[in-house]
Amino acid sequence: MKRLQVFVRFAVLLVLVASAAPALAQSATLRYRWNKGEAITYRMTMQTASIVTGMPGINEMKVDQTMTQVMKIAVDDVAADGTTTLRETFESVKLAMDGPMGHVEYDTAAPTTLANPMIQAMRQILGAMVGESITIVQAADGTVRKVEGGTRILEKVTKSMSGDPGAAAAAQGLRSMMSDEALKAMMEQSFSKLPATPVKATDTWDGQLNLGNDMVGKIVGTVKFTVKAIEGPADAGMARIGVSLALKQETAPPSGPNGMVMKLGAATGEGEMLFDIAKGRIQKSTMKSEMPSTITMQGPDGSPATLQNRTTTTMTMELVEK
Repeated sequence: MKRLQVFVRFAVLLVLVASAAPALAQSATLRYRWNKGEAITYRMTMQTASIVTGMPGINEMKVDQTMTQVMKIAVDDVAADGTTTLRETFESVKLAMDGPMGHVEYDTAAPTTLANPMIQAMRQILGAMVGESITIVQAADGTVRKVEGGTRILEKVTKSMSGDPGAAAAAQGLRSMMSDEALKAMMEQSFSKLPATPVKATDTWDGQLNLGNDMVGKIVGTVKFTVKAIEGPADAGMARIGVSLALKQETAPPSGPNGMVMKLGAATGEGEMLFDIAKGRIQKSTMKSEMPSTITMQGPDGSPATLQNRTTTTMTMELVEK
């Protein structure tokens, strides 16, 4: 009797292993699939938490910021090889900040008329972005070939800030975010390059990032993608993909106001991407990264000051179902 029970259990185990093996071994081809005339909407949320130490007269300063953007992506054209021309429109932007000045926030979808200088600056910058579009040319594997429109939006934002004493400093920061090259780098992060060959669970592929601006210099990054699972049919399921990121500062930036120079330490990140295989689009992606930096500058009295900063960033991009 015992021998029979052992045999039955062993037979059941073989059946389970046999049924699981095809699911583990199945492979899928990952490609972005766009249809001319369609439009989808993504919500991107970026949360940053920074802790700064070493400021003269201040033991520690904390600054938290959350920016939420709703972006509509319309497909203007699709070539025979899958190369797609996309039009991305900023539908709304919400920015909330907590720091030494307290809590301030502004939402273009529910604008306020409060006479707070910080809110007024947010209203000028964010309000000038909403309704504007950039054009993206993307290959089927995710390679971003061209981005246009950022410089035009930057000029509009800068013009809206004319007469503002802090406009020059703000414009420098905006150039690092809104130039065509900066937006191209941002798109390459959001819509990762996909592998050339079909993949299955445990398969990996590598990617590269080239970031940076006048404030932080040139930053290079390596990305490793690992297929955690193919959930459902290979041609109509979801690919769950782990993402790890490593960044380093290859070139330091020129000195800024008060001789300020920022040097970045080694930055790392971990995240996950859920990719709809049949529809050829990202359903949701997340990334959490940590970036230490050292800032050297002249203090208010002219003496040198060294600040230490550690920023934790959590980014989420998810498809908005309408």
